[in-house]
Amino acid sequence: MKGRNPFKDLRVRKAIYHAINMPLIVDKVLRGQGTPTGAFLSTLVDGSPAELDKRLPYDPARARQLLGEAGYPNGFSVPLDCVNIAWRENVCQAVAAMLTQVGIRTTLRSSPTGQFLPKLTQASTSFLEYGWTPAPDAWNSLNALFRSHDRTGTGTFNAGRYSNPRLDALIDGLRVEPDLTRRRAMVSTALRLVADDLPYVPLYRRTLNWAMQKNITLVPSPLDTLELRWVRMK
Repeated sequence: MKGRNPFKDLRVRKAIYHAINMPLIVDKVLRGQGTPTGAFLSTLVDGSPAELDKRLPYDPARARQLLGEAGYPNGFSVPLDCVNIAWRENVCQAVAAMLTQVGIRTTLRSSPTGQFLPKLTQASTSFLEYGWTPAPDAWNSLNALFRSHDRTGTGTFNAGRYSNPRLDALIDGLRVEPDLTRRRAMVSTALRLVADDLPYVPLYRRTLNWAMQKNITLVPSPLDTLELRWVRMK
């Protein structure tokens, strides 16, 4: 509807979540090279609660119901921005088709990385898909993705300009909290707040694959980068 932002309504965000059959996408589009997830950070990140990894169920009927309750019984139209890397683009294509089936008429708009990233950092798009590789400590990820955006560098990748003062206070506290037990509790609380508010819709964790000749050994990095210092040639 003109003048309204449907994504500000939690019911719309939940409708999007219920409309996406992530296990099917992982199986058919990613050929099994991924894991559907309901978590925003891997459970290997210190303080990330394991129970948050469970996704909301795929339920298109519930998605349509939620859209109606939010005031969009006939749905709405929106472009989906995606980087034009083949497997990412294919996932976006599948997501767009599933959303269209429940009334969110989604048009895929792919672009190269150089054009896509400014849309992300400058918040110049309505709806987009992107991924994140976390560090073992949660602060950097929480600060970049969920902290309110400002010119000091917080919320750099907060593309929707989501803002939650309670969450901001937790993230700022994490930056200076030295006690590991308290840090874990703060991370857990922050991620539960995000799970309740759904500023993003979680999708999947990608499986990283490495191939090498028999005369080469290396230590694979969970950051999906090749560090030459860990490579050995026989």
